[in-house]
Amino acid sequence: MTARVRVREASLDDYEALIALFDELDEIHRQARPDFFRVFDGPARTREQMEQWLIAANSTVLVAQSGQDVVGLAVLLTRPASGFSGAVPRRVVEVDNLVVRADQRGRRIGHRLLDAARDWSRRRHATHLEVAVHAFNRDARRFYEDFGFAPSIDRLVLSA
Repeated sequence: MTARVRVREASLDDYEALIALFDELDEIHRQARPDFFRVFDGPARTREQMEQWLIAANSTVLVAQSGQDVVGLAVLLTRPASGFSGAVPRRVVEVDNLVVRADQRGRRIGHRLLDAARDWSRRRHATHLEVAVHAFNRDARRFYEDFGFAPSIDRLVLSA
C-alpha cells in the first residue's frame, strides 16, 4: 500500500529533498535541449534562493509528501502587473517549476500540487494561474491541458 500524499508549503528543512527533485527536472531539460540547458557545479537553486521564495509574500514552494518522503514540488511566483495601459488588469501567479519524482508519477500527485497552487493563488486574489511549457515537453503540455490550462502564447525562437 502506498502512503497518503499531502501537499504543504515547504520549509528550509526540505532543502535537500527539493534539490534532488530539481536535479531530476533539470536533467529532463538537459537531455531534451542541450542547446539551452547545461550541467553546472553545485545545486541549481541555492538555499538562499529557496529561503527567498519561502519568506516573500508573492511566492512559495509547495511540496507533496508521501510518508516521510518529499515526492513532488511546485514553485509559485506572482508576476508583476503589466505596465501596458491597453492590457486588462490581471494578477497572475506562475507555476515556475513543477516536478513529481519519477517513481511516484501516475498517482495524481501533480494534480494535487496544482489544486494547492490554485488555492494558494486564490487566497492571494490572483485572476490567473499560468505555466510555460517547452515545446519538446508534450507530456507536460498534455498534463496541464488535462488539468484545464489552455494555450495562450506560442513563443518562437530564432538564433541570431
